[in-house]
Amino acid sequence: MEFTYEGVKAQLIEDILPFWLKQVDTTHGGFYGLVDENLIVDEKADKSGVLMSRYLWALSAAYPYVKDSEILNAARNVFDFIVNHMEDKEHEGIYWSVTYDGKPSVTQKHVYVQSFTIYALSEYYKISQDPESLSLAVRLFNLIEEKAYLSDENGYHEEFSKEWKSSPATLMGPKGTDEYFSTNTVLHLIEAYTNLYTVFADDQLLALIKRLLDNISQYIISPLGHCRTEFHRNWTALNENISYAHDIETAWLLYRTLEVINQTDETYYTHKINQIVESVVEEGLDKNGIIIDQLKEGKKTTTKQWWSLAESVIGFYDAFMRTSNKDYEEMAEKHWCFIQNYLLNPVELSEWYPHVDEDGKIVQDKSTNISDAWKGPYHTVRMYVEMIDRFSR
Repeated sequence: MEFTYEGVKAQLIEDILPFWLKQVDTTHGGFYGLVDENLIVDEKADKSGVLMSRYLWALSAAYPYVKDSEILNAARNVFDFIVNHMEDKEHEGIYWSVTYDGKPSVTQKHVYVQSFTIYALSEYYKISQDPESLSLAVRLFNLIEEKAYLSDENGYHEEFSKEWKSSPATLMGPKGTDEYFSTNTVLHLIEAYTNLYTVFADDQLLALIKRLLDNISQYIISPLGHCRTEFHRNWTALNENISYAHDIETAWLLYRTLEVINQTDETYYTHKINQIVESVVEEGLDKNGIIIDQLKEGKKTTTKQWWSLAESVIGFYDAFMRTSNKDYEEMAEKHWCFIQNYLLNPVELSEWYPHVDEDGKIVQDKSTNISDAWKGPYHTVRMYVEMIDRFSR
């Protein structure tokens, strides 16, 4: 498929969205929690808060470009499931996961899940104008600030019990670590707050977005232009690992934030963003010019993840749009071609494989599921709708 407005939109409409819409659980609500590489559905798999919120966001984001009532109905279905089954009515917040039929399964609360739910609810509000979705998004925003923000450390504790008592990391990050911040959670928190601001232009929210921008610029982005990945509570790095995939994602998401809050003329931030992209180009591409996932314990990984390739298409094209550097446009197209050649499952009405090696061969020692708690429609659908939007400008 060609890297054009027509090509990207056709693949989204003809292949990608039909696959995800097939996963609606018409019996219990929401979407099935797992589909393997052979497209066999595990109808009794748990439904994670991450996956359900990503479904809601993706369908809501795609709807303006497709205008299909099936998408709107599916978005409403998963919104109802989140409200009726994933929201803890007693202690507030969104559970980590529930059973296939909507009973609490893993009841811990994590800022990562709350953030993605805010992101999704804000997007759903744009297409539905349902006041309940905006109300819940604002409640979750206030809940994060009340329960998770640590004023002395200027950061967010990430994991909590059902009752919102702080607890060591068990769901994400280094297991058992209590005093810990992560770039991954901070990035998706500013992403969520930014999207919320597009429908809830609140002064306090704006101030907190700016605070997150400052934290990312001051603590997370290193002098060399990489995003440090994990931190002690005093914001010193836990390790020297680099996630090149998160770097390129961070670059375009930060610029999106600057656009939303009307600060694209702030050269301090745009310089940081440009530096991130330049560092990825210098150090984070393999022999074929394709993104390297990460540098971990001094070694660059060779496995390619679906999400890092999707974010690279957006990130490099965003850099091209900001700088007019044609090299970035070529890098975006190169990643699109890699996806077309190696990531697309050839089975009719399927989606992307989750992992391949640098030569495009399927990696068998990692998850091969087409959909599960982590691999949902978020990154792939976002790539399509972002590129449709960018090609149409």
